[in-house]
Order: sequence, then C-alpha cells, then structure tokens
Amino acid sequence: MNPVLLHLYPQSFRRAFGDEMTEAYREATAGAGRRARSREAADVVAHALRMRLGLTSSRPGGRLFAVAAPFALAVTAAYAAFNLHESTSNWYVMGAGGGGMPIATILNGCYLLTLIGAVIALAGPYLSGALCSVAGALGSSVTFLYPAWPTASDLRWDFAAFLITPVLAAALPLLCPPDLRPAPRARSRAGVLAVAVWAVLLVGILTVTDPLGTGLSLPWRFGVPLAAALFLAGRQAFTRIRTTAHLTLAAAPLVTVLHFSGWTGSTDTLAALGALAVAAVALRVRRRGGTDAVDPA
Repeated sequence: MNPVLLHLYPQSFRRAFGDEMTEAYREATAGAGRRARSREAADVVAHALRMRLGLTSSRPGGRLFAVAAPFALAVTAAYAAFNLHESTSNWYVMGAGGGGMPIATILNGCYLLTLIGAVIALAGPYLSGALCSVAGALGSSVTFLYPAWPTASDLRWDFAAFLITPVLAAALPLLCPPDLRPAPRARSRAGVLAVAVWAVLLVGILTVTDPLGTGLSLPWRFGVPLAAALFLAGRQAFTRIRTTAHLTLAAAPLVTVLHFSGWTGSTDTLAALGALAVAAVALRVRRRGGTDAVDPA
C-alpha cells in the first residue's frame, strides 16, 4: 500500500493492522487497471476517514448515524416530492411559455434526481442513490441563488438555513458505516427501476389530483410521500431505534427541514419537539420496563 494512504489511518491502527492492510491492498490491486486501483484507493481513504471520525460500526457514532440514515433518506424523498409537486403546479399555472421556465426546468430536474436517488438508496444500491440524492439537493439549493447571487452580507441566516438544511439531510446517510447500511429491498435492476417509477408516479398522482396545489393540506402533500418512503425503509428502520439519542437524530432531519423550509410556523415546530420529547420518555420507560422484566433485581 502507498505509505501516504496507510498514514491516513490512526497510528494505533497502523501498528496493529498495517501489515495486513498493505498485503490486502496489494492483492486487491495486483494486475488491476487504473480505474480499479483508483476505486480501491478511494475506499481506503473513505475507511480511514471514518476511523478518524469515529464513524465505524464498532463506534457509537457510526451506529447512531446508521439508525438515522433511513429516516433522513425518507425525509429527503418527501421534501423532493413535495417541491417537485409545487414546481410542477407553478409550471401548470404559468404555462409553458411563462417566465422563468429554464430555472423551473433545472429545479424540477434537481428535485427529480433527489427523489429518485433517495428511494434508490432505500431500495437498492445505497451509495449510488445517496450520492445522487446529495447532488440533486445541492443542485436545487444552488439554483435558488440564481440569477441574483447574494453577497455574504445579503444572505440572511434563515435563507442560508433554507438552502443548507436539505443538503445536510441528504448527506447524513453518507455517514452510515457500509456494513450497517440497510439491506436492499430490490435486488435486481428491474426492481430498482420499478421503485423509481413508483416514486415518480406517486408525485404525478398528487399533482393530477390537485394541479394547482391548493386543495391538499401540507400533511397530505408531504405526509403521503413521507409515509411511502418510510414504508420502503421497512420495519427494520424502526426497530433500530433503542435509545433517546437514536430517536433524536432520527427525527432531527424531519423537524429541521419542516421548520427551515418555511412550511410550518414556530408553534408547529414546538409541537413537534413536544411530541418528540413524549416519545423519548415513552422509549426510556419501555426500555427500563424491558430491563426490569429481564432482571428484576
């Protein structure tokens, strides 16, 4: 292994496993092409970075982000679906010849990429889907700044949070350790394609049902895609929530995205935080009851 790559790891790890890592890397890249060697080097860099940050499956931080990852993906998918519906409805009102259509087209493309990426990460190739989701979320946030790019003094903190929060929610699943990623629900390309089409059709049904975006409330237009994404995540996502920290980080993307998107007011945010606190207490009581049942002493 290249000494530079090896020195990316913590010193204690290098002393204990340096020779094994070097041998494994040599076997993996023996006779391999440039692309394969680059991919193997990227994997080494990613693994070393995870170890430096304590985001491996053996560390509490890695396990914590593994619990939150499917919920962040579900929120990202719902956020993209909601905005895709809103953008499509605006296009319907303005007409194909209306102003701002190039920007609307770019936004729709970014939202579509975010939506498809999130559901693919939940259903099939995790890393590819998560990266597409991040790219789409980043693209939509950058597009919002066009055509008048604000200076640092013009960029208010609430608008900055509006732009950054969806990107952070989409990026959170990348912190999940590879060996703790959810098992693929669709194991074939046809299955992954079916899930992607299902997600787009769901947005289409909502848009056709209410093309002007006025007849359906926020819980319906955001809640239906969120429920569908959580259904795709499956029961295993909920059974992993075992501590208050798990519950808090799993709910954080939902609360922050709803609040900083401007869809909900301060009262709604406080109500969501209150419900989260009640759920945390119930979870703690349930865990304590289960412990007492196992060990009455």
